[in-house]
Amino acid sequence: MTRGAQTPFDGPSLRRARARTNQGRGVSAEELARRVNATKAQILAYEHGRYSPDPPRIRQLAQALGVSPLDLTDRDSTQRWTLAELRRASGYRVIDIVDRLDVSYANYRRLENEGLVSPRSYALVPAVAELLGICVAGLETHLANIPASRMRVAQAHPLLAAVQDTYVVPGELALPGPDDPSVQHLAEIFRRPPLVLARLLGPEISRIRAARRRLVGYEASADYGTSADEQDAAHRSAEAERRRLNRLTSSLPGRLDAFFRCALPSDTWRALALLHLVGRFGLWLSPTQLQEKEASVLSIPAGMRRSLPSPQGTAGVHQISDEGDRHCQTYRSWYDTLHPAVSTLLRERESQLSGHVPATELREYFVSAHAVLFSFDGLLCRLFASNVEAVFQSLAHEAHSLRLATGPRTPTDPVGLLRALVPSGSPSQIRRLDHMLTVHETEAARRVTALPGVQQLFRVLTTGTWRLGVVTDHSTSAVRVFLDNLSPLVDSQQLSVFGRPEDPRLMKPHPHGVALASASLGSSRDHTLLLGESVADALAAQAAGVRFIGVASTPDHATMLKRAGAKTTVRSLREVTAVVRHLTTYPPSPARPDRKSPSGP
Repeated sequence: MTRGAQTPFDGPSLRRARARTNQGRGVSAEELARRVNATKAQILAYEHGRYSPDPPRIRQLAQALGVSPLDLTDRDSTQRWTLAELRRASGYRVIDIVDRLDVSYANYRRLENEGLVSPRSYALVPAVAELLGICVAGLETHLANIPASRMRVAQAHPLLAAVQDTYVVPGELALPGPDDPSVQHLAEIFRRPPLVLARLLGPEISRIRAARRRLVGYEASADYGTSADEQDAAHRSAEAERRRLNRLTSSLPGRLDAFFRCALPSDTWRALALLHLVGRFGLWLSPTQLQEKEASVLSIPAGMRRSLPSPQGTAGVHQISDEGDRHCQTYRSWYDTLHPAVSTLLRERESQLSGHVPATELREYFVSAHAVLFSFDGLLCRLFASNVEAVFQSLAHEAHSLRLATGPRTPTDPVGLLRALVPSGSPSQIRRLDHMLTVHETEAARRVTALPGVQQLFRVLTTGTWRLGVVTDHSTSAVRVFLDNLSPLVDSQQLSVFGRPEDPRLMKPHPHGVALASASLGSSRDHTLLLGESVADALAAQAAGVRFIGVASTPDHATMLKRAGAKTTVRSLREVTAVVRHLTTYPPSPARPDRKSPSGP
């Protein structure tokens, strides 16, 4: 029996495994005892719970029966195990782990007893997970059950609440710094420098601020909405936002604790992130092809990459693993904060992979443009980011009351639902749905915030001579509310709005809206430029004969737009802003025509 701690072994599970072995014919206790060099009395004592086998004996029993060691445990209790219990149930002693992984005894013991690793031991958690046959997220469950981990997270909760009380208040724009007392105390708890904690808390505070703003807007609508339906929808949205906000804040200490156990150093993170960028192509690449040092690639934990030796005996080739992919998706935003130089490199590589246009070509687009048009939802904001399902259900319920059928292939976005119902609905039915959607859109526009880079781009564009407009399948009133909320930083009156047409059949990808905007702004179509992020935007621009710039934040998004015929894509509006700012500072000669200020419908 294991000294010092009880092994989570289950005698009835051993008995059932013994009965199922040998193709269901079973094996006697005496035969099993012979296979593991034990006595029949010992086997029966294990099965009746009088004794618990030590880890080596557990592995012997599992191998003799052809099962996993964990099959000899009570699986219902696994979620409560610590790492030590998982290790023993898997049939390993501490010395076995240390020898197999070739790690320091002290480092492993620190992980098992305290749930801590030093920054240099970043590969320990993935290595232990791989040895025990569990994913890192699964192992984190057991690491979080360690009493020291629980205490650390409990100590962090009130400190993080204090940080929120300081920085998540109306009018506060500052972010936590390394000299903040709460940040310094958190740094002591997590055994990391205060500057690291401050950098990680910055984006989290920004996310909490945004969630709080949305919640306040929902609560106001729930109390003062113009109709009972509007108030009810706002109430549901507020409840959903409270749950999201609670998850965001309550999970932060645990997420920080987990991140510090496997946070990669800068060079290793860069190599893994580059593998992640090309992962969608399924390529095996050498360090040279990645433009990385071989040592950086080989420093990636083995569980996060797949590697093959080169037949020529030179450096091998590598591919990101599922575990590495999960790590990148989970922690990319935090790494971007900690390693801004790597973040810049990754954005450049993403642009190269996506085929985004260089700044010189982008500049030519704006030099030749007289009118610049924008799509709305997805480019300037996420209108229904927090309540799209509630809005869809409201419209679907109204459609059913009008006896308009929705099928399994009906789009689940509100505008898509309206478009899909046009062929089967009468003009009066469609107008009723359109009115309901407009109410939801306008209410959402009062709360939604502009996406990153939108205000900066509008500010530099309005200092130039371009005629500006928004072309969208959403209601004009919703767009106007959104643009008015950008004041005083942006003069919304300089942007014309061309909203959802009275005949929904003329929505994008139909060219009607784009062509109408171009004509209304007094620009020929070959001097009109549309910025959008959807396939419908790209198709509408082509059909209307105007130039198009697709904004695609990921390589997959860029590929989707290019398949729809988009020849020009950029990664973000910030790239556009940089080009436009240079043009307004150093305008080309000859100057373009004087600005006109037409009004959209």
